[in-house]
Amino acid sequence: MQIRLWGLLIMCACLVFRSETISAAEISGEILGPNGEPLGGARVYLQDTLRGTVSDRDGSFVLADIPPGEYLLQVMQFGLATASRPVTVTEGKRQSLSISLGPNPHWLKAAAAYVPPAPERLAQKRDYLAAVPTAADGAPNVIVIFFDDLGYGDLSSYGNALIETPEIDRVAKTGVKLTEFYSSSPVCTPSRAGLLTGRYPVRAHAANHVFFPEGSPVALFRKVQGYPNALVQDEILLPEILAAAGYRTGMIGKWHLGDRDGHLPNDFGFESFYGVHFSNDMAPLHIYRQKQIEVPADQVDQTKLTALYTQEAVTFLEQTDRRPFFLYLAHTFPHVPHYADAAFEGRSAAGLYGDVVEDLDRSVGMVMQALEQQGLGDNTLVIVTSDNGGDYLGSVGPLRGRKGETFEGGMRVPGIFSWPERLPKGATLDGMAMNIDILPTVLGVAEIDPPTDRAIDGRNLLPMISERKASPHEHLFYFSAWHGRLEAVRDSRFKYRLRTQKQASQILYPLPLSAFTPFANPMLTDLQRGREAHDLQGRYPKKTRDLKATIEAMNESLTENPRGWID
Repeated sequence: MQIRLWGLLIMCACLVFRSETISAAEISGEILGPNGEPLGGARVYLQDTLRGTVSDRDGSFVLADIPPGEYLLQVMQFGLATASRPVTVTEGKRQSLSISLGPNPHWLKAAAAYVPPAPERLAQKRDYLAAVPTAADGAPNVIVIFFDDLGYGDLSSYGNALIETPEIDRVAKTGVKLTEFYSSSPVCTPSRAGLLTGRYPVRAHAANHVFFPEGSPVALFRKVQGYPNALVQDEILLPEILAAAGYRTGMIGKWHLGDRDGHLPNDFGFESFYGVHFSNDMAPLHIYRQKQIEVPADQVDQTKLTALYTQEAVTFLEQTDRRPFFLYLAHTFPHVPHYADAAFEGRSAAGLYGDVVEDLDRSVGMVMQALEQQGLGDNTLVIVTSDNGGDYLGSVGPLRGRKGETFEGGMRVPGIFSWPERLPKGATLDGMAMNIDILPTVLGVAEIDPPTDRAIDGRNLLPMISERKASPHEHLFYFSAWHGRLEAVRDSRFKYRLRTQKQASQILYPLPLSAFTPFANPMLTDLQRGREAHDLQGRYPKKTRDLKATIEAMNESLTENPRGWID
């Protein structure tokens, strides 16, 4: 009640201030970065006036209609030192300023003190890989096609009425479509770690949002916060296991698990790599072949990225030898910014976003055609999925939430498994599964035992997708994209959330005032009968207690043994 009263008083004061008749002036100028270049995106704030703006790409800013008086102007940018400048605003005049921001000395000091987590089980990793048996004759090939930000409802086979994806739909018709398949995080770096390790990303120090290029302000911020910016080297990745078994391993596309030597695709089991280290909105966006830059960032044409990846994938398949192969095709799109192939731009009924997704669909068709031309289609397991839920231009179908959130729309994604020799054709299954299941499933089909010195959170899905058995999971866990902590759990029907943001009582929404940003109570929802809209704790008290106890047990386990080591 006291918070609401203060909020009303602030609002009244603002209303009185705005009602006065005062001749106003203007403050404008430019913001420069440490290198002397114009700095866009800096927050410019006039203290005590609730007035602010953000500098444009050319560094310019304008604060209009400022009453005469003495003020303190503050300029803030992520990773840089805040600049403060006293200004005197004179009636009817424009005040023009040039303000430079320098490095943040406190950040630099904290970052210099950061020590990345040391690998704890390199010896056990080496021993396990050395003992992996050679794959048997006739071992299946594996292709994982991994999209970036493709939403649950972005494919026509998942209900989209505007975007046409006949090639991906054809893969679904030759195999199994899962309706409750999840990414292991609502953002990309953790999800990729989960897919390739078979473990919840928190075990790999990879659950705190995403990695950034070394030297960037966000990479500096991660060190300040004590967050790693590359995958720890003692994690055992799927390509390392398959390479040890004699598979030919190749990766094409977006890596996003670190850009330092020792943490690159070729360091984690990929015999060949062609692609980018990060998302397409990060700089510099070089295209690498192995560890060398093949296309410098200033020559990268993003309208051609999907076509480049596709041609590399086709070439990889055409160069197949007697060894079984593992191809990880991790597309850059439909992550923002969106670029469509100029030859097909403007064709989709869903606009530019639809053009991008339909480009990806054509890519899948070309990969599958190359596979068939090599006579490899029947004995190749093809998995098609996405790293997290749809962003704001994508579709999450009937789900609540989007990328970055642990609501269903942020983590439930398309999941298609095709293996003509073993899987039923055109099946749709409702059991819950997650991309952490890909590693144990692939090892299962290749008849390779997983590591035993660490928790493998994923499960072999083969009995579920080949024999229509129940999900191998009793529970799936949802970890926050931001702080990496456990936020929700589900079973075969219900989902229990520890918190949901509650904005209704935030009087000054959308101002970022923590006093007016409370969080709602924990929430139980029925995933079979709703969109996470209604709290059912009162109706199902025992289920609430059970799922709450499950979260508490998982949290206790992670506290006692964060890496999930098994002795």
